[in-house]
Amino acid sequence: MSEAFEKVRAALVGCGGYSEGWGQPALERTGLYEVVACYDPSREAAERAAGRFGARVCGSLEEALGTAGVEAALLMTPNPVHREQAEAAFGAGKHVFVEKPMANTTAECRAMIGAAEGAGRVLMVGHMTRRYPAFRLLAEALKSGRMGRPVGGEAHFSHEGGKQLPREAWRADPAKCPGLPLNVIGCHLVDVLNMLLGRPHKAAAFHRRATVPTNDDCTVTILAYDDPVTATVVSYYSVPQVHVVRLACTDLVGEVTGGGGRFVLRTTKKVVEEKEFTRPHGAAEEEFREFARAVRLGAAVETDGQCGLATVAVTEESVISAREGRFVDVDELARGG
Repeated sequence: MSEAFEKVRAALVGCGGYSEGWGQPALERTGLYEVVACYDPSREAAERAAGRFGARVCGSLEEALGTAGVEAALLMTPNPVHREQAEAAFGAGKHVFVEKPMANTTAECRAMIGAAEGAGRVLMVGHMTRRYPAFRLLAEALKSGRMGRPVGGEAHFSHEGGKQLPREAWRADPAKCPGLPLNVIGCHLVDVLNMLLGRPHKAAAFHRRATVPTNDDCTVTILAYDDPVTATVVSYYSVPQVHVVRLACTDLVGEVTGGGGRFVLRTTKKVVEEKEFTRPHGAAEEEFREFARAVRLGAAVETDGQCGLATVAVTEESVISAREGRFVDVDELARGG
């Protein structure tokens, strides 16, 4: 689908890893961006991205934000630097797209939201998993009432990333990546649950270590939503990949499996509806299109700062619960109480 507006001139901040494998190809496919500046601590990564887009290689974030014509910053960087980079971008008058998770703490999220509001600029968080067609179908089925009343949910996203994680990696440091697997991969499904069930009120958790000696790589979190709804979120960084969401309602159970590739509605005895999807789902392109429309047309974004904060609140309270052995009030944490 073509959009009838001028391309958004952007600075790409963070050019390796996810950015190179997923973000940059998605940006290209939208046709809505002119990347004019690229910055990464690895100059080689910045040079590859700059070559891809015909952009300028920058030696610092400030140089990238100061490049002539830049309107927006696309932050595809580790979460411990999201706040400082976003605040710098808003301070320079730029719109900001920041990859999930929005930050490591709700305090950082609130600071980013305040900076965006103060600058009068767009803040969008890259929670793309909720945009997978299978999850949209599940949300529609729940909203229509055909599934009955929700009773509970299960979300499990794990993979083997911890087995080869270098000791010096930022993810291996609990100060930079608290709640490791929940923080970096489980947050995808926390956001999906928030979309389906609303925001949770209380949480309890266990965090343990299996293969990463310096950080917790096994997390199990129990969430309490409006009575009677509860959900579990399981995320390990040490096992073969699992990607499942199950929503149990009084009339039907909905399941999304295979990394978002298969959608099923069923009763105890039969499958009522099922559909399979071929990856990629186009979710990354969809979110970049939405950000471009927000910048150019003033349209609202679905995954704004409050949405990002709600997901970070779950990770933060899960860490607190596991450390202190108690239930945590997510509402209070999200409000800053």
